[in-house]
Amino acid sequence: MANRFIDVFVEEHDALPDGCMMRFHALEEPRPVGDIDYAPLLGEPGRFRVAGLGPAGETAALCAHVDDSGAGKSTLIWGGELGLRLHRLTPSGADDPAFEPLAEPYLLLAADEVPHRA
Repeated sequence: MANRFIDVFVEEHDALPDGCMMRFHALEEPRPVGDIDYAPLLGEPGRFRVAGLGPAGETAALCAHVDDSGAGKSTLIWGGELGLRLHRLTPSGADDPAFEPLAEPYLLLAADEVPHRA
């Protein structure tokens, strides 16, 4: 893993008009991620299904521990060319139809906030 980097490139689109270009130093190999406990800036915290979004639709999201110069070791979650979509889940684990999916270019969580595997 020495000198391996993860490049996050998110194209500009309606949900993420600024797009994104970031580079992170990877501390481990990427792995698939399924759902996460997340507290969005707006709205209630909860369990979310996380997916990447590309031109053809949803794709798998990935996660890996990275070296974040400001916070030390963190967990990076990233997805497709159009970023991530976070779908709020009901207590039974199904997508909650009452909530519009959230759009994020990527997520950077504390290292101990380990996402649930896909």
